[in-house]
Amino acid sequence: MAAAVFGAVVVVLFVIVAIAQGIGNPSVPSGDVATVEDVSNGDITQEEYDSALQQIAAQQGVKKIPPPDDPSYGDLRDATMADLLLGRWVRGEAADRGISFSESEISNRLDQIIKQDFGGQKQFETFLKQNHFTPEQARARVELQLLGDEVQKQVLGGEQPVSQSEIEDYYNVNKTQFQQPESLTIRRIVNKDQAQVEQAKTLLEQDDSAASWKKVAARYSTEDATKDKGGLITGVTAGQSEPALEQQLFAAPEGELVGPFKGQTDYYLIQVEKITPAQTTPLDQVSKQIEDQLRSGKQQQVAQEFQTDFLEKWRSRTFCADGYVVDRCDNFTPPVQTIPGAAPVLARPVVSPGQTTVFPGQAPTVLPQGPINQVAAAQPGVIPPGGAPIPQGGAPVPAPGG
Repeated sequence: MAAAVFGAVVVVLFVIVAIAQGIGNPSVPSGDVATVEDVSNGDITQEEYDSALQQIAAQQGVKKIPPPDDPSYGDLRDATMADLLLGRWVRGEAADRGISFSESEISNRLDQIIKQDFGGQKQFETFLKQNHFTPEQARARVELQLLGDEVQKQVLGGEQPVSQSEIEDYYNVNKTQFQQPESLTIRRIVNKDQAQVEQAKTLLEQDDSAASWKKVAARYSTEDATKDKGGLITGVTAGQSEPALEQQLFAAPEGELVGPFKGQTDYYLIQVEKITPAQTTPLDQVSKQIEDQLRSGKQQQVAQEFQTDFLEKWRSRTFCADGYVVDRCDNFTPPVQTIPGAAPVLARPVVSPGQTTVFPGQAPTVLPQGPINQVAAAQPGVIPPGGAPIPQGGAPVPAPGG
C-alpha cells in the first residue's frame, strides 16, 4: 500500500498510451518544466520536479541520480514527468466532475494508512525520510488517491446489465470453449523387445482382468509411469500421443487387445477400456460464467473508452519545456522508424472475414503474418477466430512512468 499510495497515482483506469495531437502549444512559464491548462495550480515548477525526481529514484533503488547526459537519466526523467503530469490530470478530472474531499476526510485516510500499512507514526516518518517525502507531500498523495478512486467509481458506476440473448449469442459463437473432446481410458504394455510384448499379450488373452494387467504390466512393461498401475492411463485425448500409437488408440474397439505394433522406439500392446464420447456442456450449466465474463467485458470496455477520452482530453492541455518533453506532452513528437529510402508503413493486424465484431472486452483474433504451419494450425484444441474468452478484470494499474 505504501508503494501504491506514495510511489504512483493509483487510478486503475489511467493507463497512458502516447497519441500525438499536433495543436498549437502555449509557452511554459519561465523556470517551470511543464504546464497543464484548465487545472488549478497547473504549472509544474523546477523545484517540484527536482523533489519528485528524488522520490522516483528512491522507489527505483537509485542511490545517486545520474547527470542529464547519462543514458539512464532519461528513464528517471520520463517516470518523474509521467508521475507529476498524471497527478495534475487526476486533479483536473476530479474538479471537472465536482469531486473533492474535506481536510478531515484526508486526515482520516492518512491516519488509517499510517496505522494499517506502517504500524505507527515512527515507521511512517522513517518511510518518508527514506523516500524523500515531506509530510505535506504525503498528505497530497493521499488526497490524490481519494480523488482517483472517486473518479473511478463515477466512471464504472454500477454493474453492467447482461441480457439472456447476449449470453446465448456468446455461447453459440464460442461453443468450442464448452466442448470436451472424446477421451479414452486405456491400458498398455510398452517394451523395446517385441517378443516381451508378445508374451504379455499371450497372458492377457487368457485373462485380461485388472488384476492380470497389474501382474503382466509389472513384469513386461518398461514404462515407469504405468507399469505399477496395470498400464492404466485415463483421459487420453487426441494429440497427446505419437502418431502410430494415436492411430491405433482411436481405431481400437473397447475391450480388444491390439498389438504388438511398432511406435517410434518401442512396441505397444493396448486395450481401450472405456470410450467417453465428445460432449458439449449445456448452456444452463455455464450461463452464470458467461454472464460474469460479459459483465466484466462491458466494464472493461467502459474503462477503456474513458481511458481514451481522458488521455485525449488532458494530453491536449499539457505542454512541456525543452528537456522535459515526454509522451504525455502535447508538444511531444514520436520518433518515426523507417527503412532507409522507404516510406513509413503502419502495421495493421488482419482478421478473418466476419470476425471484426466481438463481444465487449474481447479482441478479434488476428491472422498470423507470414508462413502458416498447416500441421500446427490443424491441431485440436486451438480456439478459432472469435473463440477467445473475455479476460477477467479491469484495466491494469499504472506504474511510475507507465
